[in-house]
Amino acid sequence: MDSNQIPELDKLYRDVSSYRNSNAYKELLNFVKRFPKLAPYNAMLIYMQYPGCQYAATAYEWERFGRYVNLDARPLVILRTFGPVSFVFDVNDTTGTDLPEDVLNPLKVKGEITEAMFKHLTSNMLNEGVRYSFADQGSGSGGLIRYGGIPEIIYEIKHVNANSINIRTIFEIVLNKNQTQETNYATILHELGHMYCGHCPHPKAKWLPKREFLTRNIIEFEAESVSWLVCERLGIDNPSEKYLNGYLDNNASIPDISVDSIMKAAGKVERLIQTSIQPRKELVIKDNE
Repeated sequence: MDSNQIPELDKLYRDVSSYRNSNAYKELLNFVKRFPKLAPYNAMLIYMQYPGCQYAATAYEWERFGRYVNLDARPLVILRTFGPVSFVFDVNDTTGTDLPEDVLNPLKVKGEITEAMFKHLTSNMLNEGVRYSFADQGSGSGGLIRYGGIPEIIYEIKHVNANSINIRTIFEIVLNKNQTQETNYATILHELGHMYCGHCPHPKAKWLPKREFLTRNIIEFEAESVSWLVCERLGIDNPSEKYLNGYLDNNASIPDISVDSIMKAAGKVERLIQTSIQPRKELVIKDNE
């Protein structure tokens, strides 16, 4: 990748050795997981500005908690949807009613993946041109994402109070039918991490970044980081924890990864889980096709 195309965040990680320290990266991930109501990228931005932040909210949100921003408060900049930036403030820069303990320290209970959760995610995946299938594999095998040279299977998507549409799928996530639903769910998150990090270049997926010439070590570290963040922030079982802890505990520095790509990818995966997205217009079959 040409240096002019490297995001500013990744330039920082490339040029400042302390940011590439494994312990520093672990601190970043642990910080971002504590702010599930913020997009991962925004939580990361807050960490870069104020690593000691306990809980961040806008002035309006603080008023709803019965707290008010101090005159000498330090605003923290985050990105805003459909706008340039917004400002949030740490709880220590506000005064008023005590916050409930579960707001400052939300306790996540590791729960099971319900059929409804699995169906919502996989249905949303179709809107991104991603289908899934099962294969009979050994117990030690996880899954993979296929693209290029695979059939472009067309699916009908029905919308409430709207006409159904046909959409082509250009990616396929293959799951192990011998694994639990929880394990397969985490596998989907990992493989979506690959896709959104730009590891799966497809000529028809023009909305995805293309970062083709990366080492296997970098590719897996990025996808595992995405899966770890999403699992931790949603409070679901996290099979990526073993991989990441093993790497970070045994290596002084992280690979030459793109933290920018990881945070953006984690946010996109969370959108598939938490919202209903529109079908990619590039993949919708037109009436005259």
